[in-house]
Amino acid sequence: MPIEKPHRTPIRARPAALLALLAIVLFPFEWLGAHWGQLGALIDSTFPTEAWHALGHASLFGLLGLLALACYPALRDRPARYAALLLAGAGQELLQLAFKQRPVNFDDGRDLLVDACGLALAFGLAWLTRRANEKGGHAPRSHPPTSPI
Repeated sequence: MPIEKPHRTPIRARPAALLALLAIVLFPFEWLGAHWGQLGALIDSTFPTEAWHALGHASLFGLLGLLALACYPALRDRPARYAALLLAGAGQELLQLAFKQRPVNFDDGRDLLVDACGLALAFGLAWLTRRANEKGGHAPRSHPPTSPI
């Protein structure tokens, strides 16, 4: 009886998942909520306070960071390239400014800082997981040979 190999996501599918999440991060949901009342009400009830808004930003960017690290494990050894994901946060804020047609204010900088915290937490979690696997006798996963990063 042949031994089955564990199922792995094809390398080409990894960037697609990351790009899909990046599109969600950049999508102007506030604009859509202004044009679609039910979505606007859902957004307002899900993020009723500044604290919930910050938690949403941190969670979204933490998820983006974890997915990026899963798609491109080499980023674990290249934190400067990983930090470039913060450009998604800047892009998100720029799109919001265009929608709201207003200048930059304190909230935009705070949102970027919260985005950076979410990315940093994801990086730290990946680092701790890697260290625990190394101490537990597990060999670190090799990087995909076709990884462009």
